[in-house]
Amino acid sequence: MTRSASCLCGATRYRWSGPVGEVVLCHCGQCRRANGGAFNVAVLADVADVRFEARDRLREYESSPGKYRAFCSGCGAPVYSRRDDLPDVLRLRGGLIDDLPAPREVIVSHRADGWDWLD
Repeated sequence: MTRSASCLCGATRYRWSGPVGEVVLCHCGQCRRANGGAFNVAVLADVADVRFEARDRLREYESSPGKYRAFCSGCGAPVYSRRDDLPDVLRLRGGLIDDLPAPREVIVSHRADGWDWLD
């Protein structure tokens, strides 16, 4: 099954044909700042399964050594992150994916760093 995704302004779009396996909900301070929310929703995907329709609007920022966060240069929406030590994996931002089905597994990461009042 192929899923489509786009940023807020629609300039950055892609199609993803891979299975929905792991989704990571990360509460670390860096993810909260990068996404402007209580946690990041990262959908793990093989690079080979993702086809960008408009790569020219993507910009990458090296947020820590070897880790890059991509965003749309038009609206600023986070699109994915990637790491040098895992070159075949993208962490797609879940909020951009149309009709994201339930994943095989949900992993909660850095929950102790999250807000105490959030269940």
